[in-house]
Amino acid sequence: MTLILSQLREWQGEDGPAEWQAAWARALDLLGPLCQGREMVWDGPVLADGGAALAVAIYIIARESSIAPEQVHRAQIRSLIEQPPGTASTAVRARWETRLSALGHDLNDGADPVAVMWRHLRADNCPPADDAFSWIDDPGPRRWGPGYLEGLRLVLAPIHEDRLQF
Repeated sequence: MTLILSQLREWQGEDGPAEWQAAWARALDLLGPLCQGREMVWDGPVLADGGAALAVAIYIIARESSIAPEQVHRAQIRSLIEQPPGTASTAVRARWETRLSALGHDLNDGADPVAVMWRHLRADNCPPADDAFSWIDDPGPRRWGPGYLEGLRLVLAPIHEDRLQF
């Protein structure tokens, strides 16, 4: 079985600007204590998406603020996923996409590693339809919502604060 950190390193790859690689390095450094030895089972895919989303968030904030990835704080990352009551996650998605575009990324460019990762993370893991077969509603792990929101909410959850030290 694949380890979460191995999956994240695979997604990191070697492509992209130095700022992108620096954001990944910071994200992996932060995630080490949380994900060490954990496999891609149960909440593993959500944590992996959260780790990748953390790298994207660090990249956005560091580039916009002209700071090093190590200077990005938890509160700044949380501000990227704030969703006022009654608003759709599409408003949060639009905010991320506007910021990534402003940083010079064509989000449809298959050669841009930032855009490729973003397309993976923005995929919406919608709940099954009301008339879905009963096996879909088994008590196993569920994924509802976009990977970047779902993942970052798990990674930044209070239960993980002691292991994810900003």
